[in-house]
Amino acid sequence: MIFPGRAASDPWRDERITVASRYFEAVIITFTPNPSLDRTASLPHELSVGQRNQLAGVSTQAAGRGVNVSRALHNAGRSTLAVLPLDPDDPLTEALRERGVPNRPVPVGRRARTNLGVSHPDGTVTKFVEPGEPLTPENVTALFSTVMAAVPGADWLALCGSLPPGAPADWFVRLTQLAHEVNVPVAVDTHGQALLAVIAALPDTAPDVFAPNAAELEVASGMSIIPSLLSGDIAPAVAAAQSLVDRGIPRVLATIGSLGAVLVTDHGAWYAVAEPVKVVSAVGAGDSALAGYLLARLDGAQDADALARAVAYGTACVLLPGANVPLPEQADAVTVLVSELPH
Repeated sequence: MIFPGRAASDPWRDERITVASRYFEAVIITFTPNPSLDRTASLPHELSVGQRNQLAGVSTQAAGRGVNVSRALHNAGRSTLAVLPLDPDDPLTEALRERGVPNRPVPVGRRARTNLGVSHPDGTVTKFVEPGEPLTPENVTALFSTVMAAVPGADWLALCGSLPPGAPADWFVRLTQLAHEVNVPVAVDTHGQALLAVIAALPDTAPDVFAPNAAELEVASGMSIIPSLLSGDIAPAVAAAQSLVDRGIPRVLATIGSLGAVLVTDHGAWYAVAEPVKVVSAVGAGDSALAGYLLARLDGAQDADALARAVAYGTACVLLPGANVPLPEQADAVTVLVSELPH
């Protein structure tokens, strides 16, 4: 099954055609309501609490889940547009410009948050995350209008990341409803209050793809899966994803760390895992996996192949330092094994 693309004729799209042309005829729109400037560094030794710790490999990247998805899509040569709250003099603006990622900034009168991620010798990452500056009602209206002006005619809308203070909890639900009105499928990758609102809106409003990590899948399903994953048992994760499909989400793409990912739909379930690799940094791995999945879908891939592409992109990401996202050739170099599960 291929998700629906452009509507053949849509009054809203016709009204917005001039506006949409200014958005580079974007194929995938990403919305990141709480973007960040991510500083990442590696810790070449075990952390010494209360002592001086020398960091290495310090880098700064434009980030936020949707921004990372757009970066990966741009690296693959696909059209994308990142919509985000961003002022012209924000350092994040220059970081996006350096990467060449097409974006539609909406000025909000404050700077994006700065996050710090520290990669430990075993590849795990400790994150220090700022909450983000509050949005005003006027900011919310401007961002909402900008996203919806860009969506008609797009192939996908990806709603990603956390919500900053002042944002409506059901923001992603409302955007999903409006995107569906113009026949644009929606992928959601979120947590916190936005995640709870998405789940509460089921089955009346459901994203076409929900892409949680293991912790988010636990929250969304209300089922315990992490203890089983730690022992190598993916069955509870598959059951948790299936429970969300049963509640109305057509596809659940759940990344489960070093165990790979599962994809559960209303007509099948698959599991994919890459050959073992030495993790350098896990920052952005889930975002890269979603980008890989969307790239595969744009190319007409069916479920098993799309899942394999997602795991290849997520695995390629963990081989990179800092908050980098992979190039297509880096994902192509990853060997992924896919198996169909009983359904």
